Amino acid sequence: MSEIQVDGYIRVPKGTMVYPTGDGVEAPATRDQVVKVANIFDVDVKSENFYLLLPDEMRLRYFEASGGKRPIDQDILEFADRLTKGDYRAVEWSSKWALIADVQPAETSARAKVAKKADKPEKKPVTKQQQMVIGSVWTFTQNAELRYKVRNPAYAVMRDDIESSLRQMPSHARKQTVDAKLSELGMIDYIDEAWGPVMSGETFTVRSKLTSGFAGEQDVPMLFRGEKFTLPYASLEPFIELVIER
Repeated sequence: MSEIQVDGYIRVPKGTMVYPTGDGVEAPATRDQVVKVANIFDVDVKSENFYLLLPDEMRLRYFEASGGKRPIDQDILEFADRLTKGDYRAVEWSSKWALIADVQPAETSARAKVAKKADKPEKKPVTKQQQMVIGSVWTFTQNAELRYKVRNPAYAVMRDDIESSLRQMPSHARKQTVDAKLSELGMIDYIDEAWGPVMSGETFTVRSKLTSGFAGEQDVPMLFRGEKFTLPYASLEPFIELVIER
């Protein structure tokens, strides 16, 4: 088996914990994938990313020890050693990274398979949401009262107040702490509003799409009806059918 190197390829198995290089939350990989290595870096106690490997309780003690210049608690070091399998390095690709101990060097045949798969023509959309591409035209099959999401102004004010009180924390940890406090307070970023009634037979064109947290990280269409509106797919799906495929 070859060594993992920058500009080489690695296999990231399904279930591998993958971390974002910027703000965001780590999550297990949802599928096996082969990717090109952009960087290899350290994740030991002297690195900026070490704290991302720790559970919340250990993370707090790690911050306190780092700030107070006292020794890191032994159980934290033992946990990290088990997690990294003794290899305190990580591999980065695109805008993500994972522990080098959790990935595998990819063979040439695997790279060729990935390239071949990329060359295959994309399969025709089969679900209604996959068919909802830019330029497609849809009609409402029944009268309905649609709803959409708007920003909650109180949420932004509360978020700013909490963030101001946590300025001393690193950005990633601060974001997680702020999100947790907002959740405890029952504060939500978006609130539900009535968009208005639609009539059976009325049509709309998908003008653009975006991935939105308030829609469960799914694409939602931008509709045009005098002005643009963003509606979660779930609020449309029961009442629409495709008229013109793009």
